[in-house]
Amino acid sequence: MTWLLTVVVGRAVTKRGFAFWVWDRSGAIGRILIALGFGLAVIGMGQGVGSGFGSELMVFGAVIGMAGIWLILPGP
Repeated sequence: MTWLLTVVVGRAVTKRGFAFWVWDRSGAIGRILIALGFGLAVIGMGQGVGSGFGSELMVFGAVIGMAGIWLILPGP
């Protein structure tokens, strides 16, 4: 699933013009992803310890949040 998501997003970003659009708005997109990831992690923690879905939400929220942090970091 991760490979498929990487390929699809990679091809979408490399389309002409879209990469520059994402680059110009990476700070705002990163902040949205951080907030979304944090929200998913909080919802996952609220599901309870015995819930497998809650732990999946926490992991998915952490990954989304890390992607957001990566987007707001200064570029090369």
